[in-house]
Amino acid sequence: MSSMGFGTEFQGKKSHEVLQRIQEHEIRLLEVMKRCLNIRVKSDRNYADALSGLVKEAQKFTCPEFQPMLAVFQAWDVVLQQTDNLLQHIKQNAQKMESETLTKLGDLISRKKEAKKFYSDERSRLETEFYKVQEEVQKNKQEYSRCVMRLTTDEAKYNDVKSKAVKSAKIEEAKVKYQKSAGRLHRIHNDYVMSLREVSSCQEGYLTRTLPSFLNYHQTSQEILVQQCKEILLQYQELTDYSDETCQAIYRGTKEAIEKINPEKEYDNEEFVNAFSSEKIEPIGFEFGNTLLADYQGILESNKLSLNDLTTTDIQTRKKELEEEKNRLELLLRNRSDSLHHFYPITFPVTLLSRYHQKRQELEKLRCDLADTEAKLATQEVLLNEVSELIETTGENIPSALEFSADISIDDTGSSPSMFGSKGFKGIKNSLTQTLREAIHRKSAPENDENPRDSYEEQDNKENNKSNGPQSPTSPDYSLAKNNTSSSGPDIPVEEQDWFHGVLPREEVQRLLTRDGDFLVRESRNRKTNEPQYVLSAFWEGHRHFIIQYADNGWRFEGRSFPTISELVNHQHLSGEPVTTKSQTILKNAILREQWQLRNDDIALEMKIGNGNFGEVYRGKYKPKGMVVAVKTCRDTLSEDQRKKFLQEGRILKQYDHPNIVKFIGIAAQRQPVMIVMEYVEGGALLNYLRKQGKTLSKKQLTKMCEDAASGMAYLESKNCIHRDLAARNCLVGDKSVVKISDFGMSREEEEYTVSDGLKQIPIKWTAPEALLYGKYTSLCDVWSFGILMWEIFSSGVTPYSGMTNNQAREQIDRGFRMPAPEGTPEACYDLMMKCWEYNPSERYHFDRIQKELHSIYKSL
Repeated sequence: MSSMGFGTEFQGKKSHEVLQRIQEHEIRLLEVMKRCLNIRVKSDRNYADALSGLVKEAQKFTCPEFQPMLAVFQAWDVVLQQTDNLLQHIKQNAQKMESETLTKLGDLISRKKEAKKFYSDERSRLETEFYKVQEEVQKNKQEYSRCVMRLTTDEAKYNDVKSKAVKSAKIEEAKVKYQKSAGRLHRIHNDYVMSLREVSSCQEGYLTRTLPSFLNYHQTSQEILVQQCKEILLQYQELTDYSDETCQAIYRGTKEAIEKINPEKEYDNEEFVNAFSSEKIEPIGFEFGNTLLADYQGILESNKLSLNDLTTTDIQTRKKELEEEKNRLELLLRNRSDSLHHFYPITFPVTLLSRYHQKRQELEKLRCDLADTEAKLATQEVLLNEVSELIETTGENIPSALEFSADISIDDTGSSPSMFGSKGFKGIKNSLTQTLREAIHRKSAPENDENPRDSYEEQDNKENNKSNGPQSPTSPDYSLAKNNTSSSGPDIPVEEQDWFHGVLPREEVQRLLTRDGDFLVRESRNRKTNEPQYVLSAFWEGHRHFIIQYADNGWRFEGRSFPTISELVNHQHLSGEPVTTKSQTILKNAILREQWQLRNDDIALEMKIGNGNFGEVYRGKYKPKGMVVAVKTCRDTLSEDQRKKFLQEGRILKQYDHPNIVKFIGIAAQRQPVMIVMEYVEGGALLNYLRKQGKTLSKKQLTKMCEDAASGMAYLESKNCIHRDLAARNCLVGDKSVVKISDFGMSREEEEYTVSDGLKQIPIKWTAPEALLYGKYTSLCDVWSFGILMWEIFSSGVTPYSGMTNNQAREQIDRGFRMPAPEGTPEACYDLMMKCWEYNPSERYHFDRIQKELHSIYKSL
């Protein structure tokens, strides 16, 4: 034991506080280490699983034909085998880390906590005992002072009575009192002196023996725990060391197999050559067919060129072509030869091996091209020599091929450079031009059919652009067309038809169309002009969308036009005629608006009460039921994707029915603005309610609010709904302070949901660490957010992690920091918050258990 240590240097109050604080931080550090080791075990297993998938994928390919003789195939087999060895090694180490290292670390944390408690309790006991001795001295001192005063008083009374010569009885009484006081003083004197001796002795023993011994014991205990921590870290290092002998042997085996690859010998080894070599290709003899001229009577000779009055122009032209081709090839040959010389020598540093391989490949390609050019040039020279020799031999005396050849025009025979003659070419050209024109004309003529995606909604109909008729519901002539009724069909305006679904987006519409023949009409926007237009959506071997065109003073698809859309759709439905010839889509089942699809005219907006991500929020009235409602509106300027996200909240809410979930009434989407209609909750946002009245609420009331929220979230978890934005600002307070979960704009109906679009829209201080790190959301992420919600409720709406930026809060959480309990929070409620804030998601409670815990706490208050 060194002379410096806890026993001599850490006796004071400051040191005592430091020892307590360092133990607390060491425990937190060990808990962080435990979480990190769990993550490491999981990541190593995932890595091993990924390597296993790699090996399995690679093993799907086998090539027993070439594997025994080609080094690349053999090296790849070794790579796979060693990869399999590596993944097995990683799995074993991960298993050992989980079963041994983490177990040791858990035990160490328990012992560390026990040591902390023992130190605190024992130090308190020793100080209490020493304090009692000091108290005894003070008590004797005070009693000593009182006895001296009493003795002085009794002595004065005795002397006074004695001097007055009163009755002897009074003198005796005063004397007895005086004697008793003197006796008490002498006894307390001895007690006081003894207590001084005792406290001095105790103090000497406490400061020189008891306290130093205790502190030294504590130091030794802590050193033992540090040694155990060191052993755990060493084991962790060994289990995660990829440079150990086992891994090095794996890497060496892989490297040795790869280094055996010799590119120059890969296809030049004896085994490969013997197995797959073949005889050289023998030249094929190309001979003039002797039977071709068997029945011929004329000047043509077998296997000889014929130069006469019929072929002279062709021969001259061919000679010219051969000379030009020869000159071109000679020039090409010279250029390639020069390029070849520029390649030598090929030298590159080792760091530019890829450049070396590229240049080498270019060199070999150049050699190949050079050989090909030389071969072609040799062929041209052979042909040119034969033609030149024929012309030279014939001279100017060109023979006649036929006896009457001199009387025939060369042009009439077709002996032009072309086998067809100039007129023939011209005729063919004219014929092809006419054919192409006809094809182009047919292609460009307007058709009343779908584009390749079978959707009028995606195409720009030129015929419509020429028409003066209305192109959309807002065009000038629309009302005229709409008001022209016909006895052949209903005259109900399209907006009032039950199969008209307003501006419901395509994706929402496609959820409703499930069987062949299902159809409805909706309103959309032209992508180029952004003007409204009517679209018939149907299901026929898939989803199809047809823009309802206006032409010739009527609405139509391909066939006849009708004065109103209602008549057009009614005709298509009853007649059974295909909407378009190409699609063959037939309308069978009209998909009527559901109960939750409300009419815009039935919603009266009364007062703006807030703003949302996509528009304003109003208090309004649902006229058919005379009900006060909350209405979320969607701005007209939003993109199609943003409108989809807006309607997603309504689509999620419409299937839920729970007293702690805000009630969905419907969606009004007949026209802009699209509106989501929900129950109106009088108390407003929970956050505002807490900030105004939170201080007046009892612990029991606040706990009941937490239980309400947990009940709603347990219901959502049972429906596989991840809220992703649970916070006091997104809860509402109804009658009797009942809390209701609201604002499902970020919700997802999945057991697990992953995002990859950054943190722009994520409420960081409410979001679980794994969601921030990996973008992966589960209901256990909502549990973390619920812990923050509980903290907001008991703090009367204080902003979490006050004084910290988002990044600072993230860093502190990763380091193990958790917000302290708000003043007045029941201990059991804070314990539940801490459980919600477990770093490892698997250690958090699910909402059904959280609800039960809160119900028990509520009953106990």
